[in-house]
Amino acid sequence: MATLFFNQLLEKTIENYTTTYIKNDLTNLQHTSKEYIKQFSQIHSNDDDLFSEYGSTIAQVLSNLHAQSVAVYKPDGSFLYEAVPIDQPLLMENQKYEHDVNKNSSNELLQAFQNKAAYTPKTLGKGTIIYFAYPVYMNDTFYGVIRFTGDYSDMFRHNEQLLTSFRLLTIFLFIGVFIISLLITNQIIKPLQYLTIATKRMARGDYNEITNNKTSDEIGELANQFQHMQNEIRQRIDELNEEKEKVLLLEQKRTDFFHNVTHELKTPLTTISGYAQIIGEKNFDDAIFLQKAASNIHSESERLNGMVTELLSFSKSQMPSIMKNKEVFDLYPFIQSICEDMQLKAKKYTMSIELTGTPTMINANRDDMRQVFINVIDNAIKHGKPKQAIQICVNETISIMNFCEPIPSKIVEHAFDPFIHRSTNESHGLGLFICKQILEQYGGTISFHYENEQAKIEITFPHPQQNGNNLSRIGNRSSI
Repeated sequence: MATLFFNQLLEKTIENYTTTYIKNDLTNLQHTSKEYIKQFSQIHSNDDDLFSEYGSTIAQVLSNLHAQSVAVYKPDGSFLYEAVPIDQPLLMENQKYEHDVNKNSSNELLQAFQNKAAYTPKTLGKGTIIYFAYPVYMNDTFYGVIRFTGDYSDMFRHNEQLLTSFRLLTIFLFIGVFIISLLITNQIIKPLQYLTIATKRMARGDYNEITNNKTSDEIGELANQFQHMQNEIRQRIDELNEEKEKVLLLEQKRTDFFHNVTHELKTPLTTISGYAQIIGEKNFDDAIFLQKAASNIHSESERLNGMVTELLSFSKSQMPSIMKNKEVFDLYPFIQSICEDMQLKAKKYTMSIELTGTPTMINANRDDMRQVFINVIDNAIKHGKPKQAIQICVNETISIMNFCEPIPSKIVEHAFDPFIHRSTNESHGLGLFICKQILEQYGGTISFHYENEQAKIEITFPHPQQNGNNLSRIGNRSSI
C-alpha cells in the first residue's frame, strides 16, 4: 500500500508539474508572439487588415522563432495561412489542417473565437503534440486567431522515464526492506521502525536524515544507505529547482529583450523620415539629392527589415554565431557617409558632427559595421549637450566623443550590459550591448570612458592582411 501511495503521489506531483510547465510555457509563447505582432503592426500601421496582408509573413517568422507550426485565422474564422517547420517530423506527419472554423472544429479553435486562450494535448504513437490557440487583440481591435502546434514529446517521454525509474527504485527498496524484515530478530525491529517512519516522511517530501540509527550491523548499513539515497534525492531536487530558476530568469530576460528591441529600430526610421520630409517640401527640385534620398531610403528600409529578423533571432540565441561575408574596406569614407546621414538627426538636436582621421582598413561586413557606428553616433546625439560638436576620429583606434550630462559610475562600469541604463524614454541600454557582440565576432574591442563631462567611445579592430599599398595619411578636419 505504501508503494502504491508513493507512486500515486509521485505521478500526481509530476502531472501537476507538467501541467504547470505547459501552462507557463504557453503563456510565455502567447506573450512573446503578441509582442512580435504588436511590433509588426506598429511598423505596418497603415495596413487596415494586418493578417490578410501579412499573415504568411507573421506565420513564417513565428514558426521559425518557436520551432512550431503556426496557423493564422481571420476574425470571421476563415483560414489564411499555416507554416510548418520542416525540421519537426512529428509535426509534419501529424499536423491537422483545419480551414474555416465551424462547430466541428477543434476545441482550442472554438474557444479562441470565444475570446479564450486554450490548448489541447494529443498523444500519438511516436510522441505528444499540443495545439494552442488564442485571440489577438490590439487597441481593442480583434485581428484574428493564432494557433500553434508544438512537439512536447521529449518532456512527456522524460516524465515517463522518471516515473519508471522511481517505480523501480521504490519496488527494489521495499522488496529489500521486506526481505530483510523476514530475517531480522526482535532485537532489530526498532531500527526497522525508524526506517519505516523515514520512508513515510520521504513519501511526504521530508528528506531529513535518520537520527536514531545507532547500530553497526546490516540494519545500520541499510539505514546509512537509505540516508545516502535521501541525500541524493534531495540533491537532485535542489538541482531541479536551481535549473527551474535559471529557466525562469532566462525567460524573463527574453521578455525584457522584446520589450526594449524597438530602440534599435528608431534610427533607420528617423533617417527615412528625414529624407521624406525634405523631398516632400513644395519647392523641392534637387534631382541629385532626390536620387541620393531614394537610394538611402531603400537601403535603410532593407537594413530595417534585416535588423528585425536579426533581433528576433537574437532574442532566442543572443546573437547569431555564424559570421557574414567580410571584405577589406576603408573605414574613413564609410564613417563619413554615415555621418552625412546622421547629420539630419544631429541638426534636430542643434548639434554638429566633426570627422577627422586617416585611411583605416578593416576586414568586416559592411552592414554590421554600419549598425555599430549608427548605434554609437545615435547615442552620442541623443545623450549629448545641445550646440556642441560630436568629434569622431578615425585612426587605428576609432573614437567618438561628445559632451553630456554627468553619468553615474555604475552606468559607466556596466555600459555594455543589456538593459542596464535608461537615461531617456527612447533609450533602453541595448545599443552598446549589441555593438559589443558584433565587434567581438570580428576580434574587435569597444570601451566607454567618462571624464570632465565628456563621454568617449573607443573602438579597435585587428589589422587586416593587406596587399602592400601604403596609404597616405590625411589630416583634414571636416564638419559634416
